Parts: sequence; C-alpha cells; structure tokens
Amino acid sequence: MMSDFKVFRTNHTGITVSDIEVTMSFFRDVLGFETTEIMHHKGEMVENLTGVPGAEVKLGFVKMPGHRLELLEYITQDDRKISDLRNCDPGAFHLALEVDDIEAAVEAVKPAGFAPYSEPQAVPNGNCNVYLRHPDGITIEFQITANP
Repeated sequence: MMSDFKVFRTNHTGITVSDIEVTMSFFRDVLGFETTEIMHHKGEMVENLTGVPGAEVKLGFVKMPGHRLELLEYITQDDRKISDLRNCDPGAFHLALEVDDIEAAVEAVKPAGFAPYSEPQAVPNGNCNVYLRHPDGITIEFQITANP
C-alpha cells in the first residue's frame, strides 16, 4: 500500500549530547566536519516539538558530504540520563564513517573519550570496521571500505 506522501531525502540525524561546545569542537577539529553557529531555543514551541516540559535547548549542526548531524544540549532538565543502550537494544544507533586509516582514526578520537569495543575487525566482504563508544552514549563506527 502506497502512502499519501513522499519522502524526498534525509535531512539530518539528531543526537543529544551533554556539552554542545565540546562535541561540536570534536566533530570539527578531530573529524573535519563543517559546523554552524550554536542556536538557543526555548518556550512552548520547543516543549511541543520535543515533548519535554520546560525544554530549553542549545543546538547546532555539523556536516560532511552526504549527511548532517544536529547536536542538541538540553540545559534546563536536571534529571537527564546518559543512555546505556547496548548495540543490540532497540533504539540503539551508530554513526558509520569511512576513513582511510582506521588505526589513526581510533587514536585520534581516544582523547575525546571514545573507547573501542575491540581491535579493528576484518569483515567477510573485505571491509575493516571498529565500533567506539563515547561516555555520552554515542557510538561511532570507523570503516575502511574494500570496494568503495
């Protein structure tokens, strides 16, 4: 059954973080993403949109070719929790990035708190992949693609 609407493209993926300035600096300075200005939103519109009573949020975008990430820091909720989802849990996600040197990429993100689950793994299709987790609960995957 066809829907009565059409999806044109992905616009962005939103990630909630504990410190937007630190996270935007990481994506810009370590990973080479372009960044936007940090915006500040509060009020009824934000509450209605997010479903978070009293929501006040700082947000900014980081982008590389093909995708944008929206980084959000909620600044009025004192009861925020770090997500402890395992990669197998529903709702868990990861950001996969193709790199040219997987070992160098892993070493570059360690000072920002990312820890690899394992050494880079050879995948049957010839790729090499590694998952890394940040204390905020963000998981990234670095991949060297055998046949780009």
